Amino acid sequence: MVGRSRAVKGGGRRSGQAPRTATGAPPDDSHLRGVGALSVLDTALNALDAPAFVVDLGGEVLHANTNAQVLLDRDGARVALSLSQAIAGAPRDSVWDLMPLRGSEQPRGFLAILRSARHQVVVFDDLLRGASRRWHLTARQTEVLRWVAQGLTNVSVAETLGISERTVEFHLKIIFDKAGVDNRATLIAKVMER
Repeated sequence: MVGRSRAVKGGGRRSGQAPRTATGAPPDDSHLRGVGALSVLDTALNALDAPAFVVDLGGEVLHANTNAQVLLDRDGARVALSLSQAIAGAPRDSVWDLMPLRGSEQPRGFLAILRSARHQVVVFDDLLRGASRRWHLTARQTEVLRWVAQGLTNVSVAETLGISERTVEFHLKIIFDKAGVDNRATLIAKVMER
C-alpha cells in the first residue's frame, strides 16, 4: 500500500537501549529527534536528484522526497507494485537501488532510490522545454525551473546559477503564477504533464 509522505514510525531503536558511539559514549543526537529528525530527513532526501522513498519491509511508503511524491501522485499503484517486487527480490531487472535501513541487526526498511537512466534525462529536457513554451518562460526562469524540478532548494539554485536567493524566489513566484500553481510539488507535477 502506498501512502502520502508522512513521518517515519518509531525511533529506530529498541526501548531500553541507548545508542553508543565508537568510544562507548552516548552520541549527542538531540538534533535528530522529533520535528528536527523529519526536517533532516526531508533535507537529505530532497538533496537527491532522483525520486527517493523510505519504505518498510512490506514496501509501504513511510516518507518520500518531492520527486518521489510526484511519482506517487501520478501512478501510486504501479510505484507500490514495483517497490514491493524489488524488496521481494523479483528476478527481473529492478529499477530501484535498495539500501537496508538497520535497527540493531535486523533491517527495518529500505531507502529506495529510482535509478536514473539516460533516456529519463532526455524525456525531462523535453518536458521542461514544453513547460517553458506553454508558460512563456524566459531563459532564466527556465533555468530556475530546471533546478527546482530536480529537487534543489532556493539556496542551492541561487548558488548553482550565481544569483541571490531573493532573485530565485522572485523568479519562482512568476513561474508559479504562469503555471497556475502555489507550491513546488504541484509545479513539478505540471512540468511532467505533456
